Amino acid sequence: MKIEDIMEEWKKDAKIDEINLDTSSIDIPNLHAKWLEIRTKAKSKLIKLQYTKKKLTKTLYEYYRGNLNNPDDLKEIGREPLLNKPLNSETTIYVDADDEMININLRIAAQEEIVEVLTEILKSINNRNWVIKAAVDYRKLTHT
Repeated sequence: MKIEDIMEEWKKDAKIDEINLDTSSIDIPNLHAKWLEIRTKAKSKLIKLQYTKKKLTKTLYEYYRGNLNNPDDLKEIGREPLLNKPLNSETTIYVDADDEMININLRIAAQEEIVEVLTEILKSINNRNWVIKAAVDYRKLTHT
């Protein structure tokens, strides 16, 4: 799920029916279950991306150190032979600047943002009982 889709869906679910506060209160467990499932899937995707990055880091280190020069290895990782092997101290610079590494880092950052937004949505849902109770108490106070 993209962050835009999440925000659009949350705009719908965040609304509390001010007329039917009892129904809004009863809907809290369903909302919580829905958003917990979405967050769980997003967190799982993040973990997979992090492990993909670890594997990519290892492969790129081996590549830039010159350990993957035979044609079968190069074909497997979709790379051309490395013409100039960087110094060992420069390997990290090359790995960090590699387009595949940049791409996976961007994907991880985006997924971390999604998980953070979903965590905040769940916090908001958990506080919904208090918001509804405050609204009911205010109505009692103003209608007596």
